[in-house]
Amino acid sequence: MSKFFLIFFPLFLLAEITFPYKFSLKKDDTAVFNIFFKKRFFIFKMRWTLFKNGVLVVIYHYDNFPRQVELFKNNLNAFRVDIVNYLDFSPYLFVEFNDFNDKIATFKMYLFRGNNIKVKREK
Repeated sequence: MSKFFLIFFPLFLLAEITFPYKFSLKKDDTAVFNIFFKKRFFIFKMRWTLFKNGVLVVIYHYDNFPRQVELFKNNLNAFRVDIVNYLDFSPYLFVEFNDFNDKIATFKMYLFRGNNIKVKREK
């Protein structure tokens, strides 16, 4: 029984998520998503560092390149992450800031043009 648990437990930790995917983050906690597309593997990391005057500062890493965005609570509350860049077909993630409540920010993530793309969240 323990061998079964050791072999298959990591598979449960990396369960494929369904979209739209809603998640919450505390300050400086990192959400890590593994993206699989046509035998390629990408890592998307995201965290927030500051919420002041209705503005949330988000830092994310994709393709080993850090980026920073400022999201407002009412408008301009989302950003786009291109998974790959093709001329006619560019799948992308769309991350939307929903709410800030008691030092926890909630987000909703969408996947557009996501045929043959699997996204899994690390726990």
